[in-house]
Amino acid sequence: MQDRYAGDVGDFGKFSLLRSVFVKPENKIGVVWYKFPDESHNGDGRHIDYLYNNDYKACDNDLVHKLSHVVAVDRSISKLESLCLLPNNTVYYADELDFHITSPGQTHAARLARRNGRLKWLQNAVTTVKNCNIIFLDPDNGLEIQSIPNLHQVKSGKYAYYSEVMELFKNKDACVIYHHMNMNSSHESQIKHRAQDLKNAIVKNGSVFAIRFRPYSPRAFFICTSQQSAINIKNKLNNFMSSACSFGWDTYYEA
Repeated sequence: MQDRYAGDVGDFGKFSLLRSVFVKPENKIGVVWYKFPDESHNGDGRHIDYLYNNDYKACDNDLVHKLSHVVAVDRSISKLESLCLLPNNTVYYADELDFHITSPGQTHAARLARRNGRLKWLQNAVTTVKNCNIIFLDPDNGLEIQSIPNLHQVKSGKYAYYSEVMELFKNKDACVIYHHMNMNSSHESQIKHRAQDLKNAIVKNGSVFAIRFRPYSPRAFFICTSQQSAINIKNKLNNFMSSACSFGWDTYYEA
């Protein structure tokens, strides 16, 4: 996640999902932003036409109103946190993944500093959300990729690694992960592959649900659940997918 994306259509998708499925009195939500320094090499974050679309307003007019304020006033993660998009007891972790800036270069010392910084970042994230039963991970690009396997690599801050998901998901009812699709294969095959990877590597006895949010730049949301929470979350997702919010969503998959 980058500040410059705040309020775009991806934010509507993530908050609509969280508000519809996970906002309940018995839940405490923790958001781990995976905040990455703003880049300027592309026009990402420009997809804000949804703010004037009645379909989005029919889904959650309050959410559209609040996100329009973000776009108009201050496109930043801190502004998103300030608007009560989620319950007041929600916990946010927004330490920046800027180790490629603070420790540049490819010397052994620089690589080690980036890796140690990332491990410390994770330790702080785990501590921050320890009392939450629902967590949402918002990496800039999504889950780890084969071309960037190591935490010390310059662009590693744009990804959530399976080892991190495993640590953050421990003793939680659910972990929701934001993930951008790529053009290397069909979205359906990517979703199935990733869901099965998460199931094999992390969830074991629980379930992994996956849905795609289509508008503009399609992204998937993977929902890892504990065994005891799986049925309830599945029912909530089914209700969500048949509600006024379902127009932008498809490719439901379960592993």
